[in-house]
Parts: sequence; structure tokens; C-alpha cells
Amino acid sequence: MTDIENIPPRTVTPTPDRFSQLSKSLLWLNERAWPLTLVILLTAGVYLYQYIQEEKIPLSITSSAVISALPVMSAILVFIISVLVAFVLLPIFVLFHRLNDSGKRLSDELTLDQTCAEHRTRHRRMLGRWAGSLLLLGTFCAALSVIGSQVTGNWYWGTAAVVGMGLTIAGYYWLMTRGVAGPVSTDFRIACVMSAFVQMVVILNVTMVAIDIAGQYVSNLWWLLPLMLVELLAVWMIQLLGALFVVKMRSHDNPVALVATAVMVLVIVLGLYPTTGAKLGGFAFQVSASGARNCTLMNFVPESKGLETLTDPDRPGFSRPLRVIAEADGIYFVRLWKTDSKAVQFVPRASLVGVDVCPPAKPKTASSGAPAPIPG
Repeated sequence: MTDIENIPPRTVTPTPDRFSQLSKSLLWLNERAWPLTLVILLTAGVYLYQYIQEEKIPLSITSSAVISALPVMSAILVFIISVLVAFVLLPIFVLFHRLNDSGKRLSDELTLDQTCAEHRTRHRRMLGRWAGSLLLLGTFCAALSVIGSQVTGNWYWGTAAVVGMGLTIAGYYWLMTRGVAGPVSTDFRIACVMSAFVQMVVILNVTMVAIDIAGQYVSNLWWLLPLMLVELLAVWMIQLLGALFVVKMRSHDNPVALVATAVMVLVIVLGLYPTTGAKLGGFAFQVSASGARNCTLMNFVPESKGLETLTDPDRPGFSRPLRVIAEADGIYFVRLWKTDSKAVQFVPRASLVGVDVCPPAKPKTASSGAPAPIPG
């Protein structure tokens, strides 16, 4: 018998009353509103402190403007972290999709009960199958990235990429349906293919972030192999922990309480690490200050003084490309765009006519910098 056939049928339980369950969850949150709010606000202060330390911003964390911004910053942080975690965990939806009319799911093999030898065996096999699927998709993404950066795009390489993607998805489907008894529904096949596509998007995005971080220390192309292995291991652990959390949540009496506790713990853990705390805190603080602009141009009023170092000599009245790193009490804290210096300039809001996003950089042509030919 196959693994899926050996899964014991679950005891049929009455459908819970969703309204009473929601009311119970809201009551639980209301009874703990003060401690939850206090913890989230203190954690937002830690994120902001990490950002100030990283960017060397002369901004007092005890100022009224900063303190009044903490509630909104807390909401932004919770939203950003929830979206990032949901994006990484999105491919596991295939584990909770019904295989066929029997109602069985791949997640039935994931169990927190380690007392039974049969349960432990099925649990390990499911972990291995998920690891194999990640390794397969990761290998394809790595090959696509390396080959794509070395060759010129044409119909031959485009066809090879499409064929390779088809074979990779077929291998992923084979791993996911291995040991399934009986026919698999069309809905599950579609879900499996969509899960493979989403997983590749997750791997490619995580790879770009990892390369951006690791590229500051190494420049050899061969370091991509160990980087991909470490990255896939991290994604494997995060996704399986997320799947086990969903399994636990589905059988929990108060799932909202479980989710709220998990989100709070995750926000605290990420905030305690200086690098992630500074990046996430900076995103929440900088986006609102700059109007969601990475690069900003400022238009100064004619009578503004003391801003000569920021003024573009080719465009009087306009600034050079700037990065707005913070805003408090009507003062913009700015820094020149793409500079390694930690110097901060102060621009009063009253000195501005307006702000705009930086125009896209014009590509340099080969003839633009070449000297004119001498006749004769």
C-alpha cells in the first residue's frame, strides 16, 4: 500500500460555529489589548532605534513627532512583515488542497504527533519530498540565472528555457503526487502547477536579495552554488514551519489568538536583529517621509539659503538627486543619492515649492563622449 493509502481516516467532527468562534477570538484580543499594544509599540521603537543607528540620523527617539508616529509605524511593520511571510509561504497551499473526492490532502502526512512510528515515517517522507521539489526548482532557477547572464537572448535559448521549465514542473508534479492512491483531480493538478510557478518566483526573489547582500563580499560566480544551497535550506525550513503552523491552527480552538501570538513573536525577533530591524524600520519610516520615492528631486523657493551643497548646478532652483531618510517637525533629513557618506542635510519644508521623483537616467551612447573627427 502507498503512503497516502495508509493515512487513517479522520474522525468526523461537527462544523464549528464561525460566528461564535470569531466572537471568542475578538473577546480574547480585547482582554489582552493593553499588553499587546504595549509590546507592539515598544517593538516599533526598537525598529526605529535600529534605523537611526544604521543611518546615523540625528533624530531624538523621545521627540513628540517620533512618539506620535509609533502607532502608525507599528501597523505598517505588522503589515509589511505579514506580507513578506505570506509571500514566502504561498507555495505551501498545494499541501492543503484536496487530492480528489476522498478529501485527503498532502498535509495529512505532516503531523506533530511523533509517538507513532508510522506517523514519523510519513512525516519524514513528506519533508524529503518537499526538499526534493525545492532542490529541483532551485536548480532550474540557478541554471536559468547563470546561463541567462552569460548568453545573448535568442529563439534557441528561449525555447530551451521553456522546455526546461516544462520538464521541471513535470518533475515537481511527480514528486508531489508520488504515492497518491487513485486518480488525482484536475483542480489539484492545476494547483500543483501554480504552486511550482509561485515557488520559482519565491526562489528567484530570495536569490536576488541574497545576491545583493552577498555580492558586497564576494565577486566570483562559483559562490552562487553554496549560496543557493543555503538559501534553499532556509526556504525549506520556513515553509515547513509555516505548514506545521497551519496544521496546528486548523485544529486549534482559538486560531486568531495563535496567529496574533505568532505575528507578535515574529515582529519582535526580526526587530532584535540590527540589520533586519534597520531595513524594515527604515522602509516604514522612509516611505511615508518621501512619499514612496526612492530618489527625490526638491524644488527650492528662490529666496532659500544654505542649500547650495544640495542645488544642482545645471538646474538652478532644483536639488541634486536626494534620498529622504526621515521627516520630523517640518524638517526633511536628506542625503545625496547613492553616496557612501553618512552626512545628513536638513531641508525645511518652508524652503520648498515641491518635490518630484528623479527622472530615469539616460543611457550613454558610444558617440556622446567621443571627440569630433578632424576634417582632412
